[in-house]
Amino acid sequence: MLALAVSRAPLRLGVVLNPGSGANLKSPGVMRRVLDAHPQIPFREVSDPASVERALDELAPDDIDTLVVSGGDGTVQAVLNTLLGRKPFRAMPRLVLLRSGTTNMNAADAGFGGRPERALAGLIERAGLGVAGFETTQRHIMRIDRGAGRSAIYGMSFGAAAIYQGVHYCRNNVHTMGLRGEIGPGIALLRFVAALARGEHEIASPVPMSMAIDGVKHPAADCGILHVTTLDRLFLGMRPFWGEESAPLRLTCVRSHPRYLLRALPGLLRGRRNRWITPDNGYISHNAHRLEFNFDDQFVVDGEFFSTEPGCPLVLTDGGRLDFLTAHRR
Repeated sequence: MLALAVSRAPLRLGVVLNPGSGANLKSPGVMRRVLDAHPQIPFREVSDPASVERALDELAPDDIDTLVVSGGDGTVQAVLNTLLGRKPFRAMPRLVLLRSGTTNMNAADAGFGGRPERALAGLIERAGLGVAGFETTQRHIMRIDRGAGRSAIYGMSFGAAAIYQGVHYCRNNVHTMGLRGEIGPGIALLRFVAALARGEHEIASPVPMSMAIDGVKHPAADCGILHVTTLDRLFLGMRPFWGEESAPLRLTCVRSHPRYLLRALPGLLRGRRNRWITPDNGYISHNAHRLEFNFDDQFVVDGEFFSTEPGCPLVLTDGGRLDFLTAHRR
């Protein structure tokens, strides 16, 4: 959803900066120099979820209405957890996501493009125009409940089976080669798609699971790929979802041993049906309001790893919508 904002009240900016995130780490000190030139803008450096919580608690009294996140997808996920789970701000701030991490999937869909220090400098320069100087887009945020006594997780991209395995492989085998941006996940995608097509379970291990989509139970089966997102696009411009329902959670499930995978793949990645993308061949996509998964394995949310609780289903629902400032209007 994209809407032009009209308010011209100056933006009241606050910044969360993770100097250890991919692009920030590659160019140390650059973002600090931009911020040091504007001492009126409060900012906090963060390194992990606990420091994000402290940072937002400290920034909340400053009457910020626009929170800039300079970090990777994991930093964004920690910010979402705090904003929606703990609600430290009296009024929910709009968000600005800079491409300051390694993959930056969230920022590529709902954030600013270009080098993060230039994007931040441009944002500060135009902050006096208010939101009228930018475009505003809304995104739903997933809420993931994993059993009594455990706090909910908030994020924009959830994955299990080959998605979790691919992110793990990318982080430990591709990023260590210095490959950043969308190239790394692309290499991991090719590896795991090839493994699924060949039935190489030692690489792409299927995960037994059952699921329910808006209360409709599906038979338990081995799952090769499980992905749920509220984003409009993934890395490399992929849109691997083709559900037609009017609902915020976009589910794609590819069963183990899918038929005609290489023939189905072009339509699968673009979210366009073809004659091979059918449930009978192992391909499922729906838009839903509530998803329930039962499996015993790890999963990933915005690049961060989590584990299921034995005997406790994962329940995914709509955690609400947030406003994101996006590209400058020209």
